[in-house]
Amino acid sequence: MKNEKLINKSQKSIGAALATSVLATALMTASSVASAASTERCGDVVKGGKNTCAVTSLGISCQGNASEDNMPGAWIKVPKGTCGNIVSICAGTAEAPEGTKEKRLAKACAKIADQTDETVVGGRLVDKYGESI
Repeated sequence: MKNEKLINKSQKSIGAALATSVLATALMTASSVASAASTERCGDVVKGGKNTCAVTSLGISCQGNASEDNMPGAWIKVPKGTCGNIVSICAGTAEAPEGTKEKRLAKACAKIADQTDETVVGGRLVDKYGESI
């Protein structure tokens, strides 16, 4: 009888641990999906050496390998809805979309190249390879 109680107790502990593990994995996955959905890749506005990744047409495949400012295709992740105006938003001449997280915007603005051409107000949306989407 004692052995049966011990086995039942062990099974319950294993079941609880498994349930906790599955729940934690589900929450982490949901969090990363939500995070990815709240950003977009913005190309052509990055300081040299500050790109997040990939400009296939130039053979750049790794973070920080853009050799010059505003290199076409070099991209960074920015808060969703800001790419088209990112330079103006960072310069304070345009408003960020409502709900934009300040920390995320500050991080993106820290990587934006200084623009001297006043006609440039932002970048373009790109895929992970730096190609227009």
